[in-house]
Amino acid sequence: MSLTSGENAQKLRRNVEVEGRVKTDNQCGYYIVDTINEAIDTRRKVSFYYTDYDVNKQRYITNSGQRYTVSPYTLIWDGDYYYLRGYCDERRDKRTFRLDRIDHVPDILPDPAAPKPDDYSVSEYCKRVFRMYDTDQPTEVELLCKASTMKVLIDNFGIDIDTEPVDGEYFKAKVMVCTSLIFYRWVFGFSGNIKIVGPQNVVAEYQKLLHKALEDYAVGNN
Repeated sequence: MSLTSGENAQKLRRNVEVEGRVKTDNQCGYYIVDTINEAIDTRRKVSFYYTDYDVNKQRYITNSGQRYTVSPYTLIWDGDYYYLRGYCDERRDKRTFRLDRIDHVPDILPDPAAPKPDDYSVSEYCKRVFRMYDTDQPTEVELLCKASTMKVLIDNFGIDIDTEPVDGEYFKAKVMVCTSLIFYRWVFGFSGNIKIVGPQNVVAEYQKLLHKALEDYAVGNN
């Protein structure tokens, strides 16, 4: 839904931290954004169903079909998506939710929201989490992924990502990435749940980095 009126544009801008470039339209639904904005302004909790994806890219309700209850801190716009950062009652910790994965418009609860921590910094959070890739020429890379990582792939590469189920536990994905240290660190962070399987030169480069890290670790502990 494109937003054309000045009033609507002003509503969307409040409480939004823009990371990178300024957005030009609202891809996750004006009413979800506006409801969360209202909750932030009135310092109230919100309640909503959140969705995930299976190996066939079919959406389903997470959290055993139960709602999440969140004290919203900030709305973040990064790349093509809005994100909600806040305190999640169910997880008892700060969490980030992508708004286009929220199922229907959230409910604003009468409960007062938990206050932001004194050291809360959305700018520092954005620096650590967003802008995962460098600006070099991208390469098509094939990944073998655990089913539980489908949401991560879709979050980073979009719903149109090229995927193919292998079985009920794994799927393959082809993604365009910059094969930099940033990307390899990202893969490594999944502890084998995402593996690079092609092309061979990218696999070899990743293996070389892993071997060097092991050698450096061994030297440093002798």
